[in-house]
Amino acid sequence: MPVLLKNHSWNQDSDHITIRVPFPENRLREDDVFTSAQLLKINKPPYYWEALLFLPIVEEDSRCSLLENEVVFILKKQKTGLDWGQLEIEATKQEKISRKEQLLEEHRKRQKELAKQRAIEKDQKKRDEVSRQIERDSEKRAEVERILEESKRRELERMNEAGKKALQRAFEKPKAQVQEPPAKPKITKPVPTSKLIEKIPDVRSNGTVQVTFTKRTFVTPKRESMEHEEKEWIMKQSAVKKAVGCVEDDDLRPEERNPEWLKQKGDSFFQQKNYLAAISAYSTGIKLTKEYYSLYLNRSAAHLAMENYQRCAEDCSAALELLVPPIEANRKARTTCLARRGAALVKMGYIRQGFEELSAACKLDPLNENLRREMDMVAELLENNDEDNDD
Repeated sequence: MPVLLKNHSWNQDSDHITIRVPFPENRLREDDVFTSAQLLKINKPPYYWEALLFLPIVEEDSRCSLLENEVVFILKKQKTGLDWGQLEIEATKQEKISRKEQLLEEHRKRQKELAKQRAIEKDQKKRDEVSRQIERDSEKRAEVERILEESKRRELERMNEAGKKALQRAFEKPKAQVQEPPAKPKITKPVPTSKLIEKIPDVRSNGTVQVTFTKRTFVTPKRESMEHEEKEWIMKQSAVKKAVGCVEDDDLRPEERNPEWLKQKGDSFFQQKNYLAAISAYSTGIKLTKEYYSLYLNRSAAHLAMENYQRCAEDCSAALELLVPPIEANRKARTTCLARRGAALVKMGYIRQGFEELSAACKLDPLNENLRREMDMVAELLENNDEDNDD
């Protein structure tokens, strides 16, 4: 069950609000902290903290620091100089839930607009760069044509000048000269054809330039990825693969020592609705290697089908601990873990905690309509439950 953190402190000056939240065993990641214009939230199972701020802040000029034993928010006031009488708004449970849903929806729309704007700017930047390259190429071609025209003009001028001089020499009157006997013509020996051929340079041999590209394991471009996080993820997956076939047990057949084979066997049992057999196959694979997140994730589905909600939530938590670092390659698996754990919490009666898990899953996959409908159903159930408690 989530542990709510309430021992926080805050202070203010004319421009900023500072909030300090003690957080034990602080191993937070950026995805565990949510900030918007009026809602702050930290969700790192089993601990949970949130604040619905008294007034809006300037989200772009605010920051959050994850220290060793606490989380510090330094928030920029929208209305500088205005004194906050309190940190959070005063409202009923229903009003707070409605306000949170409104803020989350506004945040989703804003993030969607920002992503769309970044895509437009990226496309525009590419088009601008292509236009500049075309312009540079045109300038280079114009410069080459200008040089060729200038060279052609000088050559024509030189030829015209040489022709004029030749005509002038032809029409000049020859001076009186002493008649001399005509000189004997010089006999020039013809140059052998073989020597003429030797003077022609050989044709250069052609070649091929080999271009190689670094192999990419992930679908995202390298410029958009974090290298150290990808290496950590690859090392975890390599450890799983090295574990295949490394179990020494005389009672197991060779294929039964392979976690991947056991996973496929469990998937086959699950499709046949033989959930006990599926759980047994997944559990055997987990005994061979505890680093293969798919075994935990698939076993959680079997537990959910058998209404073992507590074990389902535990398997989802184990899978989430292995799905680090959080990168695009494992985003879908993290979404499934959060959504399934939320469904299990709702079934156990922890409706509010289940709603928070489903909200986090929707944040990872905002285009999943089925997930959004499930979150809306849980929100309606939570609303009815709060009304019954108020009565």
